Amino acid sequence: MFGFGKLNAAVVGTGYMAAQMTDVFNASGTIKPYAVVSRDIDRALQFGRENNFRKAYDSMEKMLDDKKVDLVYIATPASEHAEAVRLSIERGKPVLCETPIALTSAEAESLFSLASSLDVLVVEAVHTRFLPFFKQIVSVISSGAIGNPVMLTANMAQDIENTPRLQRPSLGGGALSDQGYFLLHFASMIFGDQVRRIQSSCVFTPTRVDRQLSIVLQYKDDRMAVLSSTTSGNGESRAVIQGTKGYMVVTGLTNYESITVYGINGDKKASYKRPRQKNAFEYEAAAFAAAMKSGWKECPEIPHAQSASIMHMMDFIRRQLGISYEDIQTSPLPELPHVQEQNVIAAEVVEADETVPVEAVTQVPAEEAAVNEAADQEAAAEPAQDTAEPENRETGGESTGLG
Repeated sequence: MFGFGKLNAAVVGTGYMAAQMTDVFNASGTIKPYAVVSRDIDRALQFGRENNFRKAYDSMEKMLDDKKVDLVYIATPASEHAEAVRLSIERGKPVLCETPIALTSAEAESLFSLASSLDVLVVEAVHTRFLPFFKQIVSVISSGAIGNPVMLTANMAQDIENTPRLQRPSLGGGALSDQGYFLLHFASMIFGDQVRRIQSSCVFTPTRVDRQLSIVLQYKDDRMAVLSSTTSGNGESRAVIQGTKGYMVVTGLTNYESITVYGINGDKKASYKRPRQKNAFEYEAAAFAAAMKSGWKECPEIPHAQSASIMHMMDFIRRQLGISYEDIQTSPLPELPHVQEQNVIAAEVVEADETVPVEAVTQVPAEEAAVNEAADQEAAAEPAQDTAEPENRETGGESTGLG
């Protein structure tokens, strides 16, 4: 279907993750940057020139009409994912979407159902499920070096609370969707999904974005996972897997760095380091391209059922904690006697929009503009803050664009 040449990729977004994956495409032998989409055509043109793209669009719909586009990679804020994925599926374009693929399990399952009915490949870019070093973690556990694993603790911490998308619930940010999502996937990869009970707690920002989070998972076989994350402070990203004969420490949960194995008395038994790599995202890109050329509609590393399972856990945790993706709307309070100031939380409501393509520097009518301006500006601003998107990801490699 796609021949034997490189696959033409359209990248939706011009922020941190768009730049990271574009580096992967430029270094790839199977995928090449072809089209970039941003509501701001000037931004799209600049990003395109710097990163070897051939076309720039300011609309999803026009980009999807381009018959030379072989695949779509979506790297907008989480609130925009589901609509962009739906449009891509309806146009028959294979799509790799950043995490989470949707804000609810119902949205995700609707997308997967649509993809199945139209025979289109759709993959959620949970890159940690594609990292080859994870096989070493599995190998250590399978060897019996720590005995029977009975409990794991995992934590992630990065001070990113002041990034714009973490101040607006409507942009889908927060400790749960940014960090908790990867922690839930890690626990799933180690202990599976047979969860009996979930207990969680969180701390909110004044605008009701979850800034700190703890989750306790109890499994049907009585194993437990204790997960914690914060967007308000810096700390180590690591997991400890406790067993009946020892324990193991895994560092770098968004790009596994090392494994250290200890015995019952805490004596060091073995250690392993991650092999050299270009960056953390090259493996998911390679797997996606292989799935396309093989005619698959899911990647075995993360089938649709797996994505849906984690999304159902996310739904439950959100209900338990009262996490909402709607902005708080308030009005100024009437002035009270002897009170000089009123502290009022104010938030604007963002209207959902889409990305819109442009092949030239022509101005597109306002009604064609499709991506949330606030979301697009935030996505482009994140690299300057050196905060990994969806996600707070650790990466390596440098831009291969012309600059």
